Amino acid sequence: MPKHFYELAQDRDKAEPLGPKCQRLIKLGIAVGIGSKGVVLSHDTQALDEGITPDEIRHVILQSLTTAGFPKMIVAIRWAKQIIHR
Repeated sequence: MPKHFYELAQDRDKAEPLGPKCQRLIKLGIAVGIGSKGVVLSHDTQALDEGITPDEIRHVILQSLTTAGFPKMIVAIRWAKQIIHR
């Protein structure tokens, strides 16, 4: 990741009012919406490492049903299972 992009991401994450947990879950939701397997898997892994529970991860993915659609939600649940059950 280019230095300036990394610094931008750090500054963005420090911004108020959302804390780290909320930010991670939002990023996961965005990843589901764009249908990116790599990004979903990355955010699932990071979420678990940060203490976010599998139930919270699944809940975020389920929230995508009416926004991103059933197919994207189902595939994201399958991807999440790869990380949650390892």
